[in-house]
Amino acid sequence: MHPLVQKFLDNQLPEPMANALVGGSLPVPQLDLLTALAHATFKETPYAAKAVETILGMPESLLISTIIGPVEPPDVLGMILMHRKEPGLLETALLHENLTAEWMERVIPHLPGSVLEISLNNQVMWMERPAILDLLEFHPEAEYQIKRRVNEFRFDVLRLLPEEVVKERLAIIDEVEAGKLDKAWAELPIPAETLEFEEEQVDEHLLRERLGKPILDEEGNEISLSLTQRVMRLRTNQKIMLAIKGGKEERTLLIRESNRLIQVNVIRNGRITEGEVAYIAQMRTVSAEVLRIIAQNRDWMKKYTITKNIIQNPRTPLPIALNHLKRMHEFDLKLMVTDRNVAELLRREAKRMIEGKVH
Repeated sequence: MHPLVQKFLDNQLPEPMANALVGGSLPVPQLDLLTALAHATFKETPYAAKAVETILGMPESLLISTIIGPVEPPDVLGMILMHRKEPGLLETALLHENLTAEWMERVIPHLPGSVLEISLNNQVMWMERPAILDLLEFHPEAEYQIKRRVNEFRFDVLRLLPEEVVKERLAIIDEVEAGKLDKAWAELPIPAETLEFEEEQVDEHLLRERLGKPILDEEGNEISLSLTQRVMRLRTNQKIMLAIKGGKEERTLLIRESNRLIQVNVIRNGRITEGEVAYIAQMRTVSAEVLRIIAQNRDWMKKYTITKNIIQNPRTPLPIALNHLKRMHEFDLKLMVTDRNVAELLRREAKRMIEGKVH
């Protein structure tokens, strides 16, 4: 924590500097500033109104980038959810791993109707604090679909969960607490067996690959068979949630799913590493949309390995590959010229660039 912010939290910062801090005029890290704003608001300080004014004036993109990583305490997320209305920003905060059930209950009355479904889908939180369901049902902007699903969850899921589902759920929680499973498993939606679900079709080749030989991550480490089998049993909506919040082993398995939405949410997982991105960038089974998302990320594309993998992946849209070709080292350009797995247009352009350097 920045020293000035810490003094503010301890009520030791002189009033002029406190006003400047809450007004966003002091050079402190953005997350520290948000912590100060949340403190000013929720501790009912004399600076509360100014803190709200400051957070209302901050760019959405800045707020999203600030809360991508860990956010402690979660008051920062609460302040954003109470005072901002942009769907993308609210979605990021509502899906944040540090958001607590207590804060979820507190912010629901302030949310616009467009994001209520995100709160409804977080069954872990409303099972911990059932009042969340009441707040969703009587929210002034809740559509009929939300109210109907609240009743389904209340009567079908909570009261009539099959015994095997309950046992599976408790087993998952025990393994999370023992450190054998990533904590994201404890936040998966619970399948309501009394409702109709369409079984996902598993690619036969993928199934044989998973059960016939071990799955390795980008460092060559083997993923346990039990985890592979557990992931395969999940419903599509559970896989999407796990892709959004899961750990490295889960991401390694889920990026191999044929479902485009699952793949896209893996690459957008806030915990993903550059090593994983480089590995995914060279995979021939990922969708073009995943490769496009990687290519649009400037920080990732600063890494030469990622850039090279994107250019050489035949699934990458040609305009994207051509746009980044000028960043290739001459040695790699020469290899591309003779590589029949590379698109002919790329090989011709690589050859032209080499000849241009010679002359």
